[in-house]
Amino acid sequence: SKRGVSCQFGPDVTRRFLEENGLDYIIRSHEVKPEGYELAHNGLCVTVFSAPNYCDQMGNKAYIHLSGSDLKPTFHQFEAVPHPNVPMYANSLLQM
Repeated sequence: SKRGVSCQFGPDVTRRFLEENGLDYIIRSHEVKPEGYELAHNGLCVTVFSAPNYCDQMGNKAYIHLSGSDLKPTFHQFEAVPHPNVPMYANSLLQM
């Protein structure tokens, strides 16, 4: 990665990991995706990012929902709402 703190892996690694651990799919997070989620590796690796309009700059959407006894994911997209106006203020504790 640009930060040097991650690694890349392909669909073969995903498939092997799932088989060895008896899992159906991987859900990973903390990578902004414009539509809020991304399916990779034949749908076995799901990336979600649930903070819409991240840092008030990205314009991304977000959200995944797992339900039912099989926990199959369904995806819902929503957009951010405007933030309320919160004025800047000085914290008196910092002035001590």
